[in-house]
Amino acid sequence: MKHYRIFILSIISFLWVMHSSCQNAKDSNIKKLSASEFESTLALDSNMQLIDVRTPEEFNQGFIKNAKNINWNGSNFETEVNKLDKSKAVFVYCLAGGRSGEAANKLKDLGFTIIYDLKGGMNAWRNANKHIEIKNAALVKEKKIEISIADFNSTINSGLVLVDVYATWCGPCKIMAPYIDEIVNEKKDVLKFLKIDNDKNSELVKFLNVDELPTIIIFKNGKRVFTSIGLIKKEDLIKEIEKNL
Repeated sequence: MKHYRIFILSIISFLWVMHSSCQNAKDSNIKKLSASEFESTLALDSNMQLIDVRTPEEFNQGFIKNAKNINWNGSNFETEVNKLDKSKAVFVYCLAGGRSGEAANKLKDLGFTIIYDLKGGMNAWRNANKHIEIKNAALVKEKKIEISIADFNSTINSGLVLVDVYATWCGPCKIMAPYIDEIVNEKKDVLKFLKIDNDKNSELVKFLNVDELPTIIIFKNGKRVFTSIGLIKKEDLIKEIEKNL
């Protein structure tokens, strides 16, 4: 009898887990897609609503075909997206996935039921060699290349090098910046440091295959020995550095 009760309780637990899983799947309106998945899903949607949530300046440097620019950080984001059809799928992207993730959650709150978010944003799109549109070539400004690929390779081939790929608008990047500076100052005798602005080094970012920000990379004599994506604690970063000294 005891074993029978245990068996029944196990069945009930299993059915409850399955129900919860199905319910969660049903409630999940947002799907993160790789560049290839995003492209193929776009191609299948004849009622495509594609939103680029970057700034107009970023948008003018190149965008995905048929995208409408609605700046996530602009004052009229909600007003503009409310003009879209909430019963149809909406596709959203930014530079590296941070802003589009926030925008996707906002779209869900506003009543959109099918939302596709490009994982890794335009960085991932470029890294996958997908087509990029330029509406007006005259608007495209040459960006200052802070670090060339040749100079980068020259630097990482000598000793231990900490590479910080960041953006001025990236929240986690701002949080990490003070203690990364502290670490670099404390270990300046044994550690070189390269701070790479994602927005000004598109070719180098593609070369490093960086899709998301912040990305921290440690090189030792030219070999990549550690990569961290997203927020990393100061003590954890110090451990990785000391491990490779």
